[in-house]
Amino acid sequence: MKLNLFIIAIVLISCKLKPSPGYIITPGGESFTPTDTSGVLVGNIKFELKATKEEKEIFDDGIVPWVNIANPKKQLDSLISADEIVLSSPKATLIIDYPLTSKAIFVIESPNGFSRKQLILLISEKYHQIYKEEEDGATTKAIPVDQRGNELNRNQTNGKYGIWGHDITDLDLGSIDVRKSPDGEIFLELDIES
Repeated sequence: MKLNLFIIAIVLISCKLKPSPGYIITPGGESFTPTDTSGVLVGNIKFELKATKEEKEIFDDGIVPWVNIANPKKQLDSLISADEIVLSSPKATLIIDYPLTSKAIFVIESPNGFSRKQLILLISEKYHQIYKEEEDGATTKAIPVDQRGNELNRNQTNGKYGIWGHDITDLDLGSIDVRKSPDGEIFLELDIES
């Protein structure tokens, strides 16, 4: 009986020392996946616009709670606190997973940290890159909007990212969750409205 307990203990200890593939062990002994967003939530960055006269009829408080991803430059003059440094870290990992079947992960850098304006422009640039790579690599192409009939949503394509459901023009950025891994890496998770 003691031998069986000893063997079970050895098996359990060895399992604890060998994390699943893709995980890293930090100096503190925690396991963490760099492409996962299991870090601790350390902040949330909101992207809000001053509503136009017409938008105030919809948004009573005069605030539009998102900015367009396809063409944010048109809205930069209305972006509230656009130049405020909202992320002091000079480096972060941007995770884009909507509306993608396969995540896109980018390391972004800015020596003085990031303002809202910098972040939305970088995110827009990366989304445009993703949609272009998808279109270039897919054998099942996106059906043009004017040929979809009653179907408003974008069909799923089979490129690198497997984009489904939405054209880039459908996407708006509401906020970013800022997460910190046990080893201090910063990860950005996007709250995308569509």
